Amino acid sequence: MTASTAFITAVPKVAAVAVVVRFLLFADPSGGVLVLFLTIVSIASMSFGNLVAIVQKDIKRMFGYSAIAHAGYVMVGLVTLREAGYAAAIFYIFGFLAMSLPVFLVICQVSRDGENLLIDDLAGLHARAPLAALIMAAGLFALAGIPPFVGFIGKFQLMAAALDRGMVTLVVLVAVNTAIGVYYYLNVVRVMYLESAGDRPAVPFDSLSVILGMILLLVVVALGVVPASLMNAAVSAVRGLGF
Repeated sequence: MTASTAFITAVPKVAAVAVVVRFLLFADPSGGVLVLFLTIVSIASMSFGNLVAIVQKDIKRMFGYSAIAHAGYVMVGLVTLREAGYAAAIFYIFGFLAMSLPVFLVICQVSRDGENLLIDDLAGLHARAPLAALIMAAGLFALAGIPPFVGFIGKFQLMAAALDRGMVTLVVLVAVNTAIGVYYYLNVVRVMYLESAGDRPAVPFDSLSVILGMILLLVVVALGVVPASLMNAAVSAVRGLGF
């Protein structure tokens, strides 16, 4: 159940963004109605997702609604109707995939029987599985948009593309929604590191999961520190989609 949640939350969005970009490449860049529609969808998505995620107690529900918010961030790039914005959207959705996988890897380890986890069930994870807590914290920092992780540079590129189009209000709303996301993502980190584990058992973290988790952690950091290769690939992908 947890693995399927991870798949549904992250993977299909990559294909969806590619399809939307493919259609938008034929749109009139000066189309005011289309820009207004995409702007409304972007604002509604990130605002609804974040405001509902912030009150969730179930960890998977929280990530499900936060994924809606991230879809709204991706739309910021699409709103520009420009190559730079499309490339930033593709970069961000791949970054979102990279950020989400380490988080769900840890959730799968904590919830081996597939039961729904409350955020409180992660209490004291730093003592029960130190490496798992580190990997999940890195994923959460990235999703929150904190440097030097990929979430920061991804949001920066999206906001820069929108600002270049003069969409100041949209950029401000992205910043406000990012602040909301920081709150509930770092609340999970607080629970993992500052709450007592109580009588909760240690979490087994097998060798394969350790290796996979460390690789994902390196990817999340590398894409944030050296984003040029993925960004260039995103630009090439946009040009390829337009034939």
